[in-house]
Amino acid sequence: MTRKTSAPWQAVVAAGILLAPALAAGQHGDHGAALGRAHMAVQCSAAAQAAFDQGLVRQHSFDHAAAREHFAAALAADSSCAMARWGMALATLDNLFGVPSPEEVARAAALLREGPPPPPPWNGWIDALAQLVRPGPPGWPDRLGGFAGAMEQIAAAAPDNDEAQIFYALALLMAAPSDDPVDAAQRQAAAILEPIWARQPEHPGAMHYLIHAYDTPALAGRGLPAARRYATVAAASPHAVHMPSHIFTRLGDWPSSIAANQRSAALARAAGEANDELHARDYLVYALLQSGRGGAARAAWNEAAEAAANRNSDHLAGPFAVAAMPARLALETGDWAGAAALAPVESGFPQVLAITHFARGIGLVRSGQRAEAEITALAALEAGLRRSGQAAWAAEVGVQRAAVAALAAITTGDAATGLRDLQAAAEVEDALLKSVVEPGPLAPARELLGEALLALGRNAEAEAAFEAVLRVNPNRFRSLAGAAAAAEANGRPEVAAARYRLLLAVASGADEARPELAAASRALGRRGE
Repeated sequence: MTRKTSAPWQAVVAAGILLAPALAAGQHGDHGAALGRAHMAVQCSAAAQAAFDQGLVRQHSFDHAAAREHFAAALAADSSCAMARWGMALATLDNLFGVPSPEEVARAAALLREGPPPPPPWNGWIDALAQLVRPGPPGWPDRLGGFAGAMEQIAAAAPDNDEAQIFYALALLMAAPSDDPVDAAQRQAAAILEPIWARQPEHPGAMHYLIHAYDTPALAGRGLPAARRYATVAAASPHAVHMPSHIFTRLGDWPSSIAANQRSAALARAAGEANDELHARDYLVYALLQSGRGGAARAAWNEAAEAAANRNSDHLAGPFAVAAMPARLALETGDWAGAAALAPVESGFPQVLAITHFARGIGLVRSGQRAEAEITALAALEAGLRRSGQAAWAAEVGVQRAAVAALAAITTGDAATGLRDLQAAAEVEDALLKSVVEPGPLAPARELLGEALLALGRNAEAEAAFEAVLRVNPNRFRSLAGAAAAAEANGRPEVAAARYRLLLAVASGADEARPELAAASRALGRRGE
């Protein structure tokens, strides 16, 4: 993630000329406190090597603006340093888990094209990145697949080069399909990274990408060692401090996620990194809401106003967070009128526009109003995403469209059709791996199914639906409350009591009245607890 605006690369190189003496003062791999250590010998001058390694450290924690400055300093110190151009191009593309802007792609391509012919083996590295940013088709997901294939060849040719292995693992993760039920790419990447981390315990990339590799429901527990260590080793990096919350969120550890993202947001604000701040705040708002702390969540959203105004609209994380936070606040707390009244966030990302239309649709249906306009808007956004080759996002928006339409059908008396379509939407969503940009769904389709079944008195089915959500999203507030209520209505008082206790424990720091917490207290009170 990066600042709101990026200087032209020529200006960055010019600044690098001034920075080079200062950046080259240290030994390679010795980057000071709280960033970590990394080194790859790139056959450049000593000054360029030192600056390159500092850029490498920053790049591995996705501190792209700082990485560009260090790579520019390396190029300024040694104009023949081919890998300095590679680093500048890579950092220009920002976070490759997203899609860079056409301008960033063009700038990266120019950087790679304008240098002298690189010698082996660096020509392979530069060719791999140049293929990623070449003009014309295919779409970005297919390009990432090709990039992963090229990095596989580079890694195979240099088995003793840890950086080659690490960037191959990262490429695998970026190109991983969103609907793989066995997380094959994630497991392969982790198998590459674990032994490297054992050899290089302060390597920021090894820890960062292990967290991404383990950011799935099935693997999240394995990510705790890297999550706990990374934020300490790279404590000066806003993104590094945020990253452990990917694992904490998967495990329902809301206090740890809250602490990580409060710190990350503060670091990002101090650094002027608006999108990093907004991304951390979205995870923060999500964790606060799951803890019953709606007041604190609203405060976190209100505090994001400055970052929202300064966001980089060319990168998904900032606009996504700006649309998601108010939608989460309304949907998670049952403020249906507030959800129905949400104003769309101006964005060129269809998946960002879909957030508001989905929340509005749920709010309108739950308020007894018609939601055809929101369903139509979601269908158009879904079709646009599919045409642009963004199949995973198209599937997610399709789930949102189907869920709103299904709830509308149930509200108008066609429960059979509505429940059938909600079940189908839930099955599609269950098969998708969430994007790294989102902490969790705005409202899981299977949770909506559970709430619909519970309202219809189909208590056993409702309980099963809520429990299925909790297996993927542990300690999720609305599903815990729903599972408890369904078990109680289903004549399973001991199960209901256990769920109510867990809900009250998860929300022990609740800062506002919630009907679900009141119901839990009453149910346990009747048992003398």
